[in-house]
Parts: sequence; structure tokens; C-alpha cells
Amino acid sequence: MFLSLVGVSLDTSFVNFSSPNWDTFLVLFYALAVILYSFFASRERLTVVLISIYAALALTLSTPIINTYLSHLGPQDFFVYRAACFIGSFLLLYLIFSHNMSLRSEGGQPWWQGLVLSALQVGLLMSSILLLLPPNSIQSRLATEIFTNENARSAWMLAPVAAMLVMRRRAHESMH
Repeated sequence: MFLSLVGVSLDTSFVNFSSPNWDTFLVLFYALAVILYSFFASRERLTVVLISIYAALALTLSTPIINTYLSHLGPQDFFVYRAACFIGSFLLLYLIFSHNMSLRSEGGQPWWQGLVLSALQVGLLMSSILLLLPPNSIQSRLATEIFTNENARSAWMLAPVAAMLVMRRRAHESMH
């Protein structure tokens, strides 16, 4: 129902699990990652992951020395090394930030907040990784419409921050 509201139509082969396609894998991976991630991550950890994703994207896409090095590679290697730079930067930044921030578990955090933040962060991570692939390698209309077109990328980049601001404001109002 939600997908029809945003103008996305699913291929009928999506529900054929005997021969799964790219859309099937994408939706199942997203759903599984959101569920598992929301159960195991505190709000602080979600914040550290979010900051790490944004910083890794900025480093990977905007650092001249990385872009210069990658420009000397062939087209296929370019995307592999670019994705490796993103994943390596993300992991390194996550380790650095997580050691410098308190990652206690918030006992008073409603379960739905963890689920919403997890859904938005997994979407941002998937959108970021798909962005690093060669444009013609994504054969899925669902992936293109939900994760990689300009409006979708903007939504994935802005939605986690907006959600955290709304959740913080509600928590702050309930304390007073």
C-alpha cells in the first residue's frame, strides 16, 4: 500500500521465492537488517552509526586525494575501490567515534524509536552503498526509485536527522 502511495509498482516476480530477483533480495535484506538492528542498538549507538555514515560518504565522495587515486583505475575497479573506501572509512570512523562517545543503553527509549531510527539508517546505508555502484549495474526499478534517484537519496540523507530532532524534542518536552 505504501509503495503505491509513492508511485512505486512492484514486479510480479517479486513474490516468486523459487527464483528470487534483485527486488526480492533488496526488500528481504532491508527488512531483516531493520529488525535485527533495532533490537541490538541503543539510541547512542544509532547516532554514532549515523554520524559515521555521513562522514564516510563525505570522505569517499569529496576528498581530492581519494578521487585522484581512484581516477587512475579502470571503470570496474573504480567502483570496487570506491565502495571499499566507503566501507573502510565507515568502520574506522565508527570505531573512533564509539570509543569517544558514551554508548550506554537508554532504558526509557520507546521501542518504536529504535525501530524508526534503524529503518532510516539501514535505508541510508543501502542507499549509500548503491550510490557507489556503476549506474548501469542496478537493474532493479525498486532499488532505483526507493534508494538511488535524487529525491530518494535526499530523503534518506535528511530523514534520520529529522527523526532524531523530533524524538529529542518529544523526550525533552516529556521531561518538563
